[in-house]
Amino acid sequence: MSDIQQLEQEILQDAQNSAETILKEAKKEADEILNQARSKNSELKEKIEQEKISRQEIEVQRELSRIRIKNKIDLENLKESLVQEIFENSIYRIKEMREQKDQRYSNSLTDLIVVSCSILEGGEMTISLHPSDVQSINTNSLESEIAKKTGTSTKLNVTSSEHDLTNGGVIVQKGPLMVNNTFNAIFDRRKEAIRNRLSSIIFDEES
Repeated sequence: MSDIQQLEQEILQDAQNSAETILKEAKKEADEILNQARSKNSELKEKIEQEKISRQEIEVQRELSRIRIKNKIDLENLKESLVQEIFENSIYRIKEMREQKDQRYSNSLTDLIVVSCSILEGGEMTISLHPSDVQSINTNSLESEIAKKTGTSTKLNVTSSEHDLTNGGVIVQKGPLMVNNTFNAIFDRRKEAIRNRLSSIIFDEES
């Protein structure tokens, strides 16, 4: 497993662990929503049986439909808030590791640059990094490793951009081609997998 894959796995695992309390509360809240809906459903059905009035039955069915729709919306909103919570925890962990000059972050960044440049098959490329990351890389070593992996002589032009790389990672450009492997983009691409995981954990849905 590469450094970046291991780092991503650790961050996602830590984010999931840190979200355990949130998940438990979410499950409790989800259960309460469902129980309230079932209770209301039962009351309204009893009302139908007791009164046997057509107009009221229609009103009851409308109310049940409204409850079901609201319940579905509430659960989806809950799921999205948890996805965002895990995303923010992951990004915070990345920033913390960078600020502490954690060697795992440096190794992961190097690995990420090599992988990103290899996707574009080497050659002359421009890599954009967060200003604090520029001094931490060895351009000559990276060029040699990329050339070895791609079989193409490689030249890296390094630029910095705090705006586009607030939370670290790399953007690689080669002519009109671009690979966006900022950590924001990486974890954004993971959101669907996280969303599916939450569905299976909290809402007993198949992922």
